[in-house]
Amino acid sequence: MKLKESKLLSSIKGVTHGFSDKYLGDNASQIGHLLNLSKVTLLKQIHSDNVVFVDDIATETARLEGDAIVTHLKGCGIAVATADCVPILLASNDARMVAAVHSGWRGTLNEIVVNTVSAVKDRYGIEPENLKAAIGPCIASCCYEVGEEVGSLFSGKYPDTSEYLFEKGQDKYILDLKTANELLLKREGVSDIEVLDICTKCSENYYSYRGDGNGAGRQLSVIGLRQ
Repeated sequence: MKLKESKLLSSIKGVTHGFSDKYLGDNASQIGHLLNLSKVTLLKQIHSDNVVFVDDIATETARLEGDAIVTHLKGCGIAVATADCVPILLASNDARMVAAVHSGWRGTLNEIVVNTVSAVKDRYGIEPENLKAAIGPCIASCCYEVGEEVGSLFSGKYPDTSEYLFEKGQDKYILDLKTANELLLKREGVSDIEVLDICTKCSENYYSYRGDGNGAGRQLSVIGLRQ
């Protein structure tokens, strides 16, 4: 079994990563084995703007609530679980730290990826221009329709949503979460960004909340530093 990889992140010596599909799903131990990581830790995701740091490999992060996880520990993988929401993996060019971000429409509106970039700078002194980011498989604009309530939250917060929010009529909108998060990263100074061209609802290889309903499984987006 193979994990989907980002060419951009693969160019950083010392970083290992992968985006799983429904065949590997959320089997953290198996994915960790494939990536030669001794452990893969996750958070209790709550669609927030909370960023959690893992400074001890023994940390039981599943008890901590948040939607971005960051570490500098070698051999310790970190991951987010998604089924349509946007997974974003980040790494510094010098392989000093890695981060995994879960950004649905709420996380995007709350700018969780911005908080992550800011937290990384505060903690490690790493400037945004020294980060690389990969936006993984998620629901794409071809399949993501939202109502007036969600659309108005974005149009009310941002003066220009023309690149990622499109009025469809009858109080319906198309929301492009990939582009919205890419723009947030660029706004913060992250210029090295790869966007994987995979829609989780279109592809039969991925779990999709919109496609599968409440019983949808989850796939993991994992990143770590090599031992």
